[in-house]
Amino acid sequence: MQSLKQIISAAQDLWDRWSASQRTLVLSAMVLSLLTIVGVGIWSTRPEMVILASRLPPNQANEAIALLEAAGIAYELSYSGSTISVPRQEMSSARLAVRETLGDTPDTELEDSIWADPNLQHVRIQRQREQRLAQSIARFTAVREAVVHISTPEPTPFVRDQAPVTASVIVDVAPGRHFSAGDAEAIVSLVSHGVEGLHQQDVTLMDTDGQLLSSSLNGGGDVSGQLEYASTLENHLASKAEALLSQMLGPGRAMVRVTADIDFTQSERQEISYDPTRKVKLSETIKSESHTGNSSGGGGGGGGGGPAGGPPGASSNVRPTPPGAGGTTFKIEENTTEFANTETRDTVTETPGRIKRLTVAAIVDLTAAEGEEAPTVAVADIESLIKQAVGFDTQRSDEINVISSALAGMPDMTPVPVPLWEQYGPLLKNVSTGLAAVLMFVMGLLLLRRLRPVVVQATVAETSEESIRRLAELSVRAQQHPELVAKVLENWLDEESATSPQSASRPSADRAAA
Repeated sequence: MQSLKQIISAAQDLWDRWSASQRTLVLSAMVLSLLTIVGVGIWSTRPEMVILASRLPPNQANEAIALLEAAGIAYELSYSGSTISVPRQEMSSARLAVRETLGDTPDTELEDSIWADPNLQHVRIQRQREQRLAQSIARFTAVREAVVHISTPEPTPFVRDQAPVTASVIVDVAPGRHFSAGDAEAIVSLVSHGVEGLHQQDVTLMDTDGQLLSSSLNGGGDVSGQLEYASTLENHLASKAEALLSQMLGPGRAMVRVTADIDFTQSERQEISYDPTRKVKLSETIKSESHTGNSSGGGGGGGGGGPAGGPPGASSNVRPTPPGAGGTTFKIEENTTEFANTETRDTVTETPGRIKRLTVAAIVDLTAAEGEEAPTVAVADIESLIKQAVGFDTQRSDEINVISSALAGMPDMTPVPVPLWEQYGPLLKNVSTGLAAVLMFVMGLLLLRRLRPVVVQATVAETSEESIRRLAELSVRAQQHPELVAKVLENWLDEESATSPQSASRPSADRAAA
């Protein structure tokens, strides 16, 4: 109790010694500390809120809120009332309360537990694969959220040709981000390589507005990609020609625009060619036949009528065998050879993006600028340079038109100077915040230093021999004349209590007289 009184007394003395500015500063620091402590305490005691349901229509959200209020469960609304959040410790109770309104989510239906249906194990695995793919797609800079659906046909031994595995992806493009054709191709490649048996042509990609970004249909979902490719090609060719002319005529004195007719159809054909000069023997057949015939001669008569000798045919009928001739042998050979010419088979696949025709329009300024000479170049020379720069081909029926005319001039692209206070505003703000923090820290240290108790050490004056002698003499006189010493001490006490400077000088005189 005595220590508490001493602390209160020391604080009161310290408060009395402070000035008005110091008291205001201390009170402000105490109020700020108290508010900080109260705010941190309120924030730490608030429950952690988790999302119960999101993207709810207004009628369904109202029904869910009414059920939560009836069950006495705290909730919070966000995103214009379409998302409901509840405390984490009351998540299970909230799901039971709004079960009839919101229904079972796919996660709760396919929850992996001992009560789960083992026949749905493949569905759970597929759902987990879809969620992992959606999380991977959401890591893209241009994608805020993604949903993946995979359709896998049931295997059966009674069907020879199984239906292919297909997938559909819905992406929510982040605000202010550009979703390019490269992003679409990367997402399609990611999904096709993440699912077994899934090909890229079987993946359909669309955004939340219902616009197809990539599809297996020819020319369906790739329209935006085709336009982007054509625009990129046209700008590239025009920039090449303008860069070439700017080196010769100067900046802002030529403008080139290119229009490209691009064939995006994909075709495949087979070509077979034969070389008649090169032959290959495929087969050879040789057939040989031999025949032998005998003649019978007449004994004496004139035109004896024996049968003609030789094999039957025209020869034996026309010219009869002379009498007395012996047997005749005939041999017949047949040689059949089959040749084949050299055959070349080529499979030609034409990829989309082939340029069918180019149309080039250019305006050049050949007039002389102020203080300069006019360029010594003709329009024909400029047309020839543009043809070389854009890859002009007469076989494609490309067209070009170059006109010499004065240009209004390129717009002034010089950046507007930014004021210093806007340029260094964020830096000054951060520096001022840091200095304020340092100042508060220093003031806290000074305040703690002022509150620290002051220890006063008594200084012992060095006594000389003369002082010791005088003290000994005074003690002897005090023993001899105690009444006089008492009177002197009484006079000293009276003089110390006086406030006038004259009375303050008397003790020294009395001490000298003593």
